[in-house]
Amino acid sequence: MNRGRTAPVAVGVVGAAGAVGRAVLEELLRLGVGPVRAAVRRPPGRALPSGAHLWPDPVDVADARALAAFCAECRVVVNATGPVRTVGHRVASATLASGADLVDVNDTAELPEPAPYARLLRWRTAVIGAGLMPGLAGLLPGVPAADGMPVTDGMPVTDGVPHRPHRPHRPRTLTVRVGGLPHFPPAAARDFMDRLARPGGEVTAVWRGGRRVAGALGVERGVRLPYFPGEVTAIPYLTEEAVGVARRFGLDEVRWYTVFGGEHTRAVLDRYRAGLPPGRSVNEAADELSRATLTDLAGRAPYQIVTCELDGRALVLTGTDSSALTGTTAAHAALAVLNGELPAGQLHFAELPDPARLARRIAEAPAVTGLRLLDGPLAELPLEEGIL
Repeated sequence: MNRGRTAPVAVGVVGAAGAVGRAVLEELLRLGVGPVRAAVRRPPGRALPSGAHLWPDPVDVADARALAAFCAECRVVVNATGPVRTVGHRVASATLASGADLVDVNDTAELPEPAPYARLLRWRTAVIGAGLMPGLAGLLPGVPAADGMPVTDGMPVTDGVPHRPHRPHRPRTLTVRVGGLPHFPPAAARDFMDRLARPGGEVTAVWRGGRRVAGALGVERGVRLPYFPGEVTAIPYLTEEAVGVARRFGLDEVRWYTVFGGEHTRAVLDRYRAGLPPGRSVNEAADELSRATLTDLAGRAPYQIVTCELDGRALVLTGTDSSALTGTTAAHAALAVLNGELPAGQLHFAELPDPARLARRIAEAPAVTGLRLLDGPLAELPLEEGIL
């Protein structure tokens, strides 16, 4: 990263007035990072967290000049805007061209157009996919996968010497479930519905035997799952992040589900389980999904859960809200960049080194209500066992 950069602002947050942006600011300030600067398109409807300084001029991601002026004052810029297919590479381009490092809650690597700033990554650091999913959900399987042993180049280490243990291969299956009772802001809902509507997309697919197997899993409706309160809908949703986890740890099978707890949200998803009908746009479906999540939240507290099961071990993270967890994750990525802990280049948050150490840091945030590593299947152990 740019250890020699001396811009006056430690971290600047683009999209600071949104739910994710506010969560980034709150966690950075809790961590003692400063100065912290907030960029917004219009005056926020409510006060920003105390200690965050508001940039005096409006900053719209479509305004290249305003974006460049803001980024030029920062050592690290966090992009908390979306959806990724609308924002594209704009914030990343402005940030890296200004000499700052980047943290982006979006996975810009999934965009069809090549990044126009690739040459700058020789000197700059860009952490992408630094949210809940993608991001934290892809990092957490690294905790049980490591199995308590240090790893060098994919091999366990004993007395400082890498070696491969002599043991017969047994199939390794990872099951991840991410979800709860969230409010999907419009940008997040558009990202989700965009993927749901893609022909031959990731829905109902599984990673098995080194490849995607389409249609291998079904949507589970009205089911009860360990650690998820009440009945939920679990949608098999094989993302690029899930495929990356499978390849990184040499897994034979990965089952990845997005879970929704609200009745109105489940009804919307049922209407679109076969894709978008003729004449219905992704934006219209996303607005419907966003409104449904708000309806489900009426009089109820939001919650977010990530469960991972691998090789007879399990990990459970519980949190207050998806936006809060996304902002918290991005803030910790920014802190790691600011502290010089990461090399130059583009890095996915899910692939950052030492996932257990990073998970423990994040577990101290107010957005996280629990993080537990369990020595057994989820269905067989009570919640209080195995605190990480």
